[in-house]
Amino acid sequence: MVRNKSQWVLAAVLAALLVAASWFCLSVWRSTPAMPTYGNVILAVAAILVLVSGCGLIALMFYSQRKGYDDPARSDRTARD
Repeated sequence: MVRNKSQWVLAAVLAALLVAASWFCLSVWRSTPAMPTYGNVILAVAAILVLVSGCGLIALMFYSQRKGYDDPARSDRTARD
């Protein structure tokens, strides 16, 4: 939640940057020629592979945390004199 004037200014600047970046991306996208069909297929396959690998890594992270593999190391041995 925005509480004071500086946060309002920051939110307005960030919103303006988002609008400017979106406008720039859209103008560049419309000015370039269309991609061939095989390019769209390769792009779709790459996007799916990235999504699957990202979901797999997140799943491994949750599995590791739940099984206790991320706990700090501890030992039951006594210290040497």
